[in-house]
Amino acid sequence: MPGKTQRSSNLELLRILCMLLIIGDHLTGQGGIADYTTPPSSFAFCLIGCGSRIACSVFILIGGWFLCEQPYKTRRPLSLWLSLWLYTVPVTLLCRLAGLDVSFGALRWAAFPASTRQLWFISDYLLLLLCVPLLNRVLRGLPRTAHRGLLAVLAVPMILYPTLFGENGIVSDTAWMFLYEYLLAAYLRRYPENRLARLLQNRAAALALGLGLPLVNTAIRAMLETRGLTDGKAFQYVAYYRTALGALPNLLAALALFYLFKNLDLGCVRWVNALSGTTLGVYILHQVPAFRNFLWNGLLQAQAHHGSVVYTLFAIFAVLFGCAAVDAVRTRLVMRPLENTKLFTALCEKGDALAAKITADD
Repeated sequence: MPGKTQRSSNLELLRILCMLLIIGDHLTGQGGIADYTTPPSSFAFCLIGCGSRIACSVFILIGGWFLCEQPYKTRRPLSLWLSLWLYTVPVTLLCRLAGLDVSFGALRWAAFPASTRQLWFISDYLLLLLCVPLLNRVLRGLPRTAHRGLLAVLAVPMILYPTLFGENGIVSDTAWMFLYEYLLAAYLRRYPENRLARLLQNRAAALALGLGLPLVNTAIRAMLETRGLTDGKAFQYVAYYRTALGALPNLLAALALFYLFKNLDLGCVRWVNALSGTTLGVYILHQVPAFRNFLWNGLLQAQAHHGSVVYTLFAIFAVLFGCAAVDAVRTRLVMRPLENTKLFTALCEKGDALAAKITADD
């Protein structure tokens, strides 16, 4: 449409790269394809798997960067909740009808459908989205010194303790970590003239932190794995920094990658934006517990290709494009008709009005 604002592809490309890292981590961790004992493939598998938690933090930083300044839209959490139901329930039932092992298990929240307990990222992100109007109201009246002090106090149990001791801190739930990352993104957005932002605005520094920290972790882990030194304190640290959301190296790497891509000038690339729009569906679909084992070891036969880096890369891209195609069809045939219904529109209008009332000045 003429005059329509075109979305920059900078952060959209970063979303796609992050989803590739998440898929790779799930494949190497759950598919039985990774071989950590034989160099140089051990380094490749460590590298493929090291970016998953960094990628999760990047998603929160991207969302927080825009949510803290833009008017709240109920459409986002409502669509996310519907996506959970419209993926997990049909896939779980189909797997049950096909005779696959389906564990309905205990639900994390009663509002979520069966077989979603492994989708921890989605549930905590949805909780964050629901709290955004209240958070923005609080932040609006918070002076800079108080905002900075809050970040410093929360950093002790959530960042410093895990970083120093290589284990979960006092506050280890991912919902709290996502809250911290939202508060951090809001601070950097509201007060761009600070030391951390100035450091990350430097492309060389952002590149060194964003790629250097995970590469160093990968190199150390691969060396310890190939030498069989997996019982010592050093391996505990590198293994924790590979999987931890709360550790300082991962948070710094996520921030650096965010700033690196934010400051690029890619313009609007339509296929990048379109593929980026499917990443949520890709994440949900390939992580549905009832479907995951069938995907890795049934359809893709990952265990039969144990130790193959080339096949691992093929599987990662196959999952991304295959699930993206399913998500595109689902969006066109299911989600858009639902989102155009009077009920959905009315719920969004009421939610937006309530959010505006919460965030409005007295």
